[in-house]
Amino acid sequence: MKAPLLKRVTEDEKGATAIEFALVAPALLSLIVAVINVSLLGLTSASLHYAVEEGARCAAVRLVCPEPRSRYFAPGPAPVFTLTSTVCGSLLSATVTFNLNAVLIQKSIQLSAKACYP
Repeated sequence: MKAPLLKRVTEDEKGATAIEFALVAPALLSLIVAVINVSLLGLTSASLHYAVEEGARCAAVRLVCPEPRSRYFAPGPAPVFTLTSTVCGSLLSATVTFNLNAVLIQKSIQLSAKACYP
């Protein structure tokens, strides 16, 4: 009587899919979170470059310009903008620290951008 019970338990495949999902789900969710955070890093970098380019152009063309921060639309801390007059014209530079939290990787990445408009 013991042999048929053991045979039934070992040959039963009910719940195999749930166990496989439980093994794969943490890796899949970690990968999705990492991709989202790296995408936010790209958005932050692109937004910083856009704000610097627009701010340098505005400073060279107009007398009164809006804050370059108004052109920065990425989430997270606000960047620090510095406007100087140089040989090339109005040089605007900016820096911001992005905190990358990709499950196993946690880093603070310093992003910077410069634009000069004659």
